[in-house]
Amino acid sequence: MATKCINDRNDGYLVNDYQLSQVPMALRELEPDKSIVFFLHTPWPKKATEDVLVIEILKFLATGMLAADVIEFQTLSDLQAFEEFLLENLSNITTDAKLSVNPVSVNVDSLLEQAFTFTNPKKLADDEISYVHISRSDPIKNTLATIKAFAAFLKDSSTRSPRTFLDLFIVPSRQQWPEYQDLLQEITLCVDECNSELASLNYAPIRLHLDSDYQQVIQAFIRYDYLIACSVSDGLNLVVKEGAVLNQRNGVIISSKNVGAMAELGNNCVVANGADGAGIVAALNLAANLDAKARQVMSGQLKAQITLFDASHWAQSLIANFRILEKV
Repeated sequence: MATKCINDRNDGYLVNDYQLSQVPMALRELEPDKSIVFFLHTPWPKKATEDVLVIEILKFLATGMLAADVIEFQTLSDLQAFEEFLLENLSNITTDAKLSVNPVSVNVDSLLEQAFTFTNPKKLADDEISYVHISRSDPIKNTLATIKAFAAFLKDSSTRSPRTFLDLFIVPSRQQWPEYQDLLQEITLCVDECNSELASLNYAPIRLHLDSDYQQVIQAFIRYDYLIACSVSDGLNLVVKEGAVLNQRNGVIISSKNVGAMAELGNNCVVANGADGAGIVAALNLAANLDAKARQVMSGQLKAQITLFDASHWAQSLIANFRILEKV
């Protein structure tokens, strides 16, 4: 890959994510004077491990990344975990690589333009309550726990009026693997089982949308009262940024502490203590008890933060690295 990329007219290279961790090393050997920036999209493990194989894999990733001039991370905790790993496992390596934090973001203008052009295909009464969960069918996204927690929350609610819905927008992922096929089946079965306990005449509170189109998702963002993104762990989770930008009902984002975006946005979200069922149920209850003023403030601050630090800001920060390196 590095060989195919090199060109005399290139001033530098941006390499993205752990799958390409060895590319900076190859580029450094091929063009030692060119600037290289590496961006790690995924989380760096936060807990020390004694598993020899895991340590060797992480050392392999780290040594390739360290050939870059700058390594950028989604969150400060990822940067700090990387530093701690180097001190403990690669202290013999000397490097001039600069580490920095630069969380990726969304194109706010493009999102708003798309929302403006779409019509609303979903029929929800203004007083009906909308919970939304949008993800790939991946164990890390914690969809099964989300469904069960919502069902438990709804059963414990003193009233079901106004009607309350959970819309699940699930994109099938890695269906060539039996484990992922099984997960998709489990999600479908879980929805059916929960609805059998909660449904009444003309009302099934949990609605599963598979292979949903982007127009549906955009409208769900605009309309939700609560957006649930309680992943077990996530590099960032741009769904929460898209939702916060587009929502028009002072919707509340309910997330988990290991979702990377919470490092930036968590003060204006309801953050579950854990990604297990009990933690999500507690967060759902907390979110449901927020008053209108608190919701308005949280929503406004989320929009301001994401608009200020949008995808353009992220890209300009990356480009600034090359300008600085040119002067060194």
